[in-house]
Amino acid sequence: MVKENQIVSVDQLLEYLDKYRNYKKQGNLFFRGQLSRFPNMKPSVARDDRNYLSEAYNYQRYQRPYKSIVQNLAKMQHDGIPTRFLDFTIDPLVALFFATQHDTREDASLYVLIRPCHNANSNDVKFSSFIATQDDRDLISLVKTYNDIESDSSIDIDYAKSILKHGIFIRPNTIKDLDNYRMQEQEGTFAIPANKIKNGKITGIVPFENDYSYEEIVVPFEYQQRIRHELKELGYTKKRLLGIEETNINYSALTNKNITLIDKKWPHKSYSQYSVTIEYNILMTVDEMEKLGYQIADNSEAVSVWMWFRRGDSSTTNYSLRLHWYKESLNRDRDYGWDGINYIKWMLEEFCEDSYIADEYFQKNFEHLRYRHLPLESDAKQIDLNVSFNGITLFISTNLMNGTELLLSYRLEDGSERTKKLTVLDQHCSEKIISRLNGNKIVGNVVMPVAIVQPSKVRDAYGIDYEKIKGDFIQRMDDEPLVSGLKAFEINIEEDTKSIK
Repeated sequence: MVKENQIVSVDQLLEYLDKYRNYKKQGNLFFRGQLSRFPNMKPSVARDDRNYLSEAYNYQRYQRPYKSIVQNLAKMQHDGIPTRFLDFTIDPLVALFFATQHDTREDASLYVLIRPCHNANSNDVKFSSFIATQDDRDLISLVKTYNDIESDSSIDIDYAKSILKHGIFIRPNTIKDLDNYRMQEQEGTFAIPANKIKNGKITGIVPFENDYSYEEIVVPFEYQQRIRHELKELGYTKKRLLGIEETNINYSALTNKNITLIDKKWPHKSYSQYSVTIEYNILMTVDEMEKLGYQIADNSEAVSVWMWFRRGDSSTTNYSLRLHWYKESLNRDRDYGWDGINYIKWMLEEFCEDSYIADEYFQKNFEHLRYRHLPLESDAKQIDLNVSFNGITLFISTNLMNGTELLLSYRLEDGSERTKKLTVLDQHCSEKIISRLNGNKIVGNVVMPVAIVQPSKVRDAYGIDYEKIKGDFIQRMDDEPLVSGLKAFEINIEEDTKSIK
């Protein structure tokens, strides 16, 4: 899993997710929150061999005859019975709520998935769910039994295989069940994983991160307590989402052995200042850091104290929090403009760090990172891009939509280099070359920057991974986190003929 990003507040998450708003409008955006230590997104029935082998037995035991298979599995899942359904939601704050509801000192993750979805009464959903009710996992037998039950919508073996080889997401609000209070309040839906098929038999389940792209956003432990408070203020509570009474989450107690003070310094100033780096081996909340910081500041006999907190296994520059304690009289008398809040006998400035986990992960795994991009859509538009020169101006002709931003870089034989930002208008853009041409060649390239920096109308039309367009200049590589475009050109300048090589 690639831990590309992290968030430390509700607002930061919502701001970050704004780039996905078009997928949300299309109904293809799904979220899930869980602890980061779990290596994959497996439904509960696939986390234990006994659960998988007893899947059909459990269904028959807990199913209610007046409900459909899909309704039964959804209710069983919310009642804590192992099923092949995996919980998702279309509300990112519901996913964030579940990511932060643990009493262990560890990081959590919020997963963002963009997937096509299917109605609960479609063959894709019904057949994928039907597997859970059958002991016999022979594909021919499964299809025959399913067709006998669903006589008005039969499927063949090839269609069955096409259904089972991909994870299936159920379109929200198409599982109608008034008994399932939690599903309604959580704006929840479910996904059914792909299946392993060998020698005509279903032999297991494929975790969701193995079939398409997804994004993992880390929710650091240090900030989870504060995020829970923010969510509660917004109405995301256990009472509403789970139908149970609110309870506090209490963490195991910390000891003095958890911290190490390093790099202690007393800079020479006209007033007494102290600075220190604080390493902790067991994760701490920001509130715990503040309480510890207050004690250190109060014992320092300084009037200004700077603190840098970092995890014990982090590199020396990856800080999780910075605190500045100072006496208000110092700030007032010298007019430093510090903007802290009152904290008992001190003033406190707090600086949250929002990339220390992602940075650490990148530094340690740089050479081995592999990324998953959204698959190219079957009806992706073919994009062409060509460069020509008329003796004065470089012309870029393309069928990219108006407003698409490009970067043109070129080098002349006199050694001069130019880079120009251009915007497509009426299927072209151009750059007039004002330098005198001393040679007979222009070499350069045209870059189509990643979709996230394009205007929103371009990003919405072409997709966050440019999955809605195709062309030989579009770069899709597993060792690059984002998809972009690159067109290299070399133009020979002749008296009457201009050509691109």
